[in-house]
Amino acid sequence: MDMDEALDQWLKQVSKAAQLSIKDQEKITKAGADVLAGKLQEATKAKHPDTKGDGGAYGHLSDDISAAATDIDGDHNGKSTAGFGDKAFVAGFLNDGTKHIRGDHFVDNARDDAKNDVFAAEQAEYQAIIAKLNGGDSK
Repeated sequence: MDMDEALDQWLKQVSKAAQLSIKDQEKITKAGADVLAGKLQEATKAKHPDTKGDGGAYGHLSDDISAAATDIDGDHNGKSTAGFGDKAFVAGFLNDGTKHIRGDHFVDNARDDAKNDVFAAEQAEYQAIIAKLNGGDSK
């Protein structure tokens, strides 16, 4: 293979990678959101265990964590979200503190701790999609 052919092949691969569909983008960001949701759940259970009662109308705080392949408004645009649902205000009070509660920053720390794992999960999904687009493995 000469240089022109190699560069043409490389250009085709880069063009495919630059034009990922919304669905593929969501797969990539959802992989990261799932990892972040898991880290948030671990941190919540460690710092604020479910030891008191049944959690009320919304359940326990650690059960209110989820990840979705949509943005915060529910639009499908390639972005994904992870976080607390109906009890997000409670997580905010515990994380940031109030006049009567000293904040322990468990959400902030979980986000910082999850960064590398989130990027690794997104990279693995990206590599799988690129391999599939280039005719490789279809995982």
